[in-house]
This record gives sequence, structure tokens and C-alpha cells, in this order.
Amino acid sequence: MSATTIPAGGVATRSANDRRALGAWIGLLLVVMAVGAAAFVYQFDTGLIVTGMRNTMMWGQYILFFMFFVGLSAGGLIVASAGRLFGVKAFKPITRLAVLEATVAVMLAATFILPDLGRPERMLNIFLHANLTSPMIWDISIVIVYMALSAFYVWLYARADLARRGSWLAFGTGTSERTLAREERAKGAMAWVALPAAILLHSITAWIFGLQISRGFWYSSIMAPMFIASALVSGLGLVILLALVLRRLGRLQFGDDLVALLGGLLGTFIAVEAFLVLAEYLTAFYPGSPEGDAVTRMLVGPYAPLFWFEIGVGLLLPFAILVVRRLRTNPRWVAAAAGIGIVGIFVHRLDLVLNGLSYANIQLPPGLPVGTDQGGEVAFATSYWYVPTIVEWLIVVGVLAFGALVFTIAVIVLPMQESEAH
Repeated sequence: MSATTIPAGGVATRSANDRRALGAWIGLLLVVMAVGAAAFVYQFDTGLIVTGMRNTMMWGQYILFFMFFVGLSAGGLIVASAGRLFGVKAFKPITRLAVLEATVAVMLAATFILPDLGRPERMLNIFLHANLTSPMIWDISIVIVYMALSAFYVWLYARADLARRGSWLAFGTGTSERTLAREERAKGAMAWVALPAAILLHSITAWIFGLQISRGFWYSSIMAPMFIASALVSGLGLVILLALVLRRLGRLQFGDDLVALLGGLLGTFIAVEAFLVLAEYLTAFYPGSPEGDAVTRMLVGPYAPLFWFEIGVGLLLPFAILVVRRLRTNPRWVAAAAGIGIVGIFVHRLDLVLNGLSYANIQLPPGLPVGTDQGGEVAFATSYWYVPTIVEWLIVVGVLAFGALVFTIAVIVLPMQESEAH
């Protein structure tokens, strides 16, 4: 696709080829969304038995993607808010993008909860009969608040440029110096709110796992810090990739010096994540505690390929790329490291869910019923290897297409590059 250009007014102009490519892209996303919606209707009508989840594995791919997108969202907003709070002006060209990425990501995280419920029409019962001591209600509440906060943050950053265009999205407010000064103060105040909210969002998600005393592999005080570190890796990695794509398309303008700065920051986040993973697993494995059995499965058991991929490819490889100054200043190498880091964090989330759930808490025969009919009798098991079904994959891909469509429309409608008046 040929690059678009940004005139002084901030609105991108597109060639006929660009418009055709954009139309084809949106059409493809709509088709994928329709297929995902059909799979969701089928699951709703038939029940969660059409998924790969069973009693021993009550959380699967939907919660996996929920966790992953919560991290993507928190990481993006932390970068945007920290840049404003600490006066890092170099982040200014990507601040709007980071806030938009955070908004779309948390919206997708909330969407992934719906198919996991099985009966989403009963979701209001969570609030009508809320158990305020449950981390689940904490998490759902902070997701809703965070989503509203992020959406307002996006509008606040884009409102002045929308007003200059005469867009109704500016809601009639002007562009006087007094108005702009007031909005700059509001952006600063929002940064003070958004940064702790992003940290709290991922911390509460981590506490859903870390506060379960019956799950030794999860029950750890380091769970929340490790979730934050991984969110910084995946969130910043996605912002880097999106920024480079939008720069190529002409929707953003920034120099390679910013890419090198972001690459160095990403390398630091990866190092912190690797240290926390080492501290967590060493503490469980070295003294021979019962939780060490789960770590042993990670090292040499059925989960070993995933674990060593996470460590060798997902953490060490991107760090090795970014620690080399010559590579860190090359946008292609930084993009490669960012993409690999995102995959590594996803595999880390996968390891967490699989190893934490696939073995029954009390491994006594005959185990737990897994809902598989074998000769008229219900099969029991003390362990269960989870494999997502085609229905789960179609729903997940449909939700991802929905997120891509929302992001695409937002990039078209909202000014991504701040005007010189700012």
C-alpha cells in the first residue's frame, strides 16, 4: 500500500489504491466478524461443552486472551501516562497512539469475558448479587472504569484537532487559548489518574490468580509485579509495532531516534520480566516445596517446550537484539524484537493457565469428571490436557477482527499526529 500524506490540517489524503485496499481490509474484517458471531451463537445455543474446557480446566482460551489484552492495555497507558508525568517529551508523537491502543485492548479484554461466561445474558447478576470480597468483582469493576477512562483520555487528546476540523466529535467546544490551556491541565490530571489505574487493572487481574491458596503454582505475592512487568513488555511492544506501521502509512511522523529510545526501554522491561520469572520459579523449585512439582513440569514435563520457548525465544532473543546498539537503532530489528517479545508474553500467559489448572488439586483416583462419555460412563481424570476447539478459535478470531476494525476506524477518524499548534 502506498503511503498517505498528512497536510497541515492533520487529515490524511488517500489515493484510489489506498481506498480500495482499505475497503478490502474492512470487508475482510467484517466477514471474519460474521463467522465469529455465528460461532458464538452456536456456542450459546449448545453450551460450553463445544469448547475444550472441562471441570479440571474451567478457564481456557477466552481467559487467556482476556489476560493478554488486559496486559496490552495496561502497558500502553502506562507508557503514555508516564511520559507526560515525567516530562518525557520524546514520547509525544506516540502518546495518542498509546492511549488509543490501550482503549481498544481493554475493550477486547472485556469482550472476551462474554463467551467465557457461557450464559452472558446473566452477567447482570454479577452486579445485582455482587460478592465484594471476590477478586472477580474487583476485576470486572476496574475493567469497566478503566475502559471509560481510556475512551475519555483518547477524546481529550484528539478534541482540539477535531474542533479545528469542525467535527461533531469535538462536541461544540472551541479552540481558544483558554480552552487549550484548560485541556492541557486536564491531560496532566488524567495522567495522574490513568497511571495508577493501569497498574491497578493488571494487579487485580493478577490477584485473581495469586490469591487462590488452593493453587500453589499461582499463590504468590510476586504475581502482581510479574503481571505488571509482562504488561510493560507486551504493551510497549505493540505500541512500537503500530507506530512503525502508521509511520509507514503516513499517519504518524517521528524519527528513528524515538525508535531507538523505545527499543532501549523495551529491552529494560524484558530484563525485569526475566528476573521476576527466575525469582518466582527458583523460589518454588529450589526448596523442594509441593509447588515445585508444577515448576518441574515446566522444566522437563509436558509443558517444557512452551517454557523453554518463552525463555529462549520470548525473552532472551529480543533482549539480545535490543542490547546491541547497532540493532537497537534499526527500526526493523526493533520491530522484530517487539513482535517476538509479544509472542513470548503470550506463551507466558499460556503456561500460567495450563500449568495452574490442568492438574486437579487433589490427585486421587478416580479424579474429576471431565464430561467425556465413554461407553455410557463419565470419564474421570486427575489431569487434563486442554486443546481449544474450532469453535473457540472462530470466536477468538472474530473478536480480534472486531478490535482491528475499531482501531482502523479510529485511526481514520481521529487525528493521530498532533498539530503544530500543540
